Amino acid sequence: MPVTFSAETYDGGLVDFESSDQLNALRAELENTHVVSRTRGGIACVPLVADAKTHGKPTTFATRNYRRLTMRLVQQALLRSVVGWGYTLRKPGRASFVSRREGKDLLAAATRGHRAEAVRNLHVFPQYVLDSRAVGPSGAPGVIVGVKTRYEIDLTVEELIGLGVNVRDCYVVADDGSIAPFAHMDPTATRRNVGAVDHVDGPNLVLRDAPGDPRVAVGQAWLESRRDIFHTVINTVVGADGAQIIKELELATFGLLGAFGRFEKTIEIANSLASRGPLEIAHGLSVTLEPPVGSSSTAKAATWSFSEAPTFKFDQAGDKTHRSADRGLDDYGPFDVEFFAKKKPRIAVVTPRAHKGIVEQFMTKFLHGVQGEKVYGQGFIRKYHLGGCDVRLQPFDGSPTDAGAYRQACQAALQAGEIDLAIVITSEAQVHLTGDDSPYLVAKSTFMGQGVPVQEIRIETARQAKLAYPLNSIALACYAKLGGIPFVIAAPRALTQELVIGIGSAHVKASRNSAPERVVGITTVFSADGNYLLSNTSREADYEDYPRELLRSLTECIDDIKARNAWQPGDEIRLVFHVFKPLKDAEATAVKELVEHLTSQYTKVEFAFVHVSTDHEWMMFDRASAGISGWGNGRAKGHYVPNRGYAVPIGTHETLLAVSGPMDLKSALHGAPRPLLLKLHQQSTFTDIEYLARQAFRFTSMSWRRMYPSGTPVTILYSDLIADLLGHLRHVRNWNPDTLATKLRSSRWFL
Repeated sequence: MPVTFSAETYDGGLVDFESSDQLNALRAELENTHVVSRTRGGIACVPLVADAKTHGKPTTFATRNYRRLTMRLVQQALLRSVVGWGYTLRKPGRASFVSRREGKDLLAAATRGHRAEAVRNLHVFPQYVLDSRAVGPSGAPGVIVGVKTRYEIDLTVEELIGLGVNVRDCYVVADDGSIAPFAHMDPTATRRNVGAVDHVDGPNLVLRDAPGDPRVAVGQAWLESRRDIFHTVINTVVGADGAQIIKELELATFGLLGAFGRFEKTIEIANSLASRGPLEIAHGLSVTLEPPVGSSSTAKAATWSFSEAPTFKFDQAGDKTHRSADRGLDDYGPFDVEFFAKKKPRIAVVTPRAHKGIVEQFMTKFLHGVQGEKVYGQGFIRKYHLGGCDVRLQPFDGSPTDAGAYRQACQAALQAGEIDLAIVITSEAQVHLTGDDSPYLVAKSTFMGQGVPVQEIRIETARQAKLAYPLNSIALACYAKLGGIPFVIAAPRALTQELVIGIGSAHVKASRNSAPERVVGITTVFSADGNYLLSNTSREADYEDYPRELLRSLTECIDDIKARNAWQPGDEIRLVFHVFKPLKDAEATAVKELVEHLTSQYTKVEFAFVHVSTDHEWMMFDRASAGISGWGNGRAKGHYVPNRGYAVPIGTHETLLAVSGPMDLKSALHGAPRPLLLKLHQQSTFTDIEYLARQAFRFTSMSWRRMYPSGTPVTILYSDLIADLLGHLRHVRNWNPDTLATKLRSSRWFL
């Protein structure tokens, strides 16, 4: 919602900034009379009332020149308003609150009186956040509205056990005193995850994965209200009617979180805020809230651009192209069909003996296709123009969770002969295991340690009746892991040599509540002769070491590309960094200096540091989007959801990018997808945000992991996969990451 100010200036005081302690002390002292905020030049103390004393040097602030400070005043005014309306806060200093008022419980509406008494202590409430922004899609400052659901179980674990709920292995929350209270705090906000239930010992729960005391009173703990746990509780306390209640609840939730419902709720909140009149944000200064951007013909409009889906190429000359990667592979075969060396790959399949029959049938369909289906009718051999596959099953005796049996089977497969690819059959029963206890990680370590890439397939997938679509993506990943190039996408030809570096991360944890390791992954994509290609210098590093690893990776990659593309002195170079977090000024400066040193012989080196984020409150709606009809009950899938490729700039250095359109939603009840937020760092010397958004969008179609576009550019996706997998492999005995730089150099082993 854009805002307009009642005045161009406002008065206050400016205090020299000395420390954060000084800032916090001033906030506590002036809590009821001033808004205290750090700004350029010091700490601004802006009075809220007429007779407030001036603190610091008397200063007149211009709303235009002190936009961030002014919007801080708006944020504090929203906070005061929410408290004034009688709501409590989920977080200190943020207008985040749950609406528990009569008529707001989505579960109560879903029961429609049927078994309402049984679920009277279970609730699904809307949770909102009101936040200010210095600039919005219309170019003006404004207020953003965030909406989500909050599941709440108002029964203690003791009461749930009495109702027959099985709480074993469920995580519980309790008030353990670790969360400091603050003014106007939501009573439930003091609870935090204290561990998972191992067993009940009289009046206490005995916990595992507990960061603190492993025992908590059964009457002072509540189940973590995750959606799946919530549904389990409903089914237990309601019985046979549970499925129908959950179905109705899903409909009610979609009414709030679907694109159309979310848009309507935003309009409702905007009208409610506007009806209260101007919002006083400081003494002598108020703001008027306007209708949301693009909500009507009279509201402020957003500018936008649209990128068409990229063209996929299947030969170096560019004669074989298609708008669909899958159809192009069917028609032409892979991009490197003329020079791919492993025309008859040797594949080892490791499986528990109990699954041998199912796995044999699965592998037959993998190799030769699924007859009668629209996709994957050709199978792996014909689709990728292979001469055949030498498949050898390695069944073993042992349970799906027996990591030792998996290790012995993998070693036996390696001893039986040369292998180009290993397929390992796992199961959902082992997903919670880590390190040497994880059959999946043990198998990965054993094979990859000998230079053999691994494709995991869960037995639950192999048992599916409809296998065509899963097999299509599995085959794509397998070909890439063998070192093949399934397809490339066309890159707009430019006068500048361009290199794109992705820096992603993963938090590797032995369990949910254990201390995480921050691991950073690095991938490199570059443009060569009009094609985007993946470099083979992908690595991982500890968070503290990633600048050093980045330097190594860049040095190697630039040397490689100099030779590939025959760079000449005087060439112009552009380096685009896709990063998982906002770069600090010091980091951006360090990267600029090291790359300028590496490329000092060239005429001009441009930089762009782009933070690719999914953690934000922005949403995009397209009122002209009717969605896709024919999804049951007269519903259209993706109503008001914009198509992939739409981009909406927010000021000059940020843009929203739609990467999930109506076709990408799983069902007609899928909530509104969140766009990517691309933020350009202020030290960037290449600042064409529209160009950078179009480039990032093309990279979402470049994934060789699935046969459909990804929700993030491969620069970030691949980096995250590298960081996550290698972070977990570190905890497997005898794992040696040096193998990745030698035998697996040409394999996309991380897919």
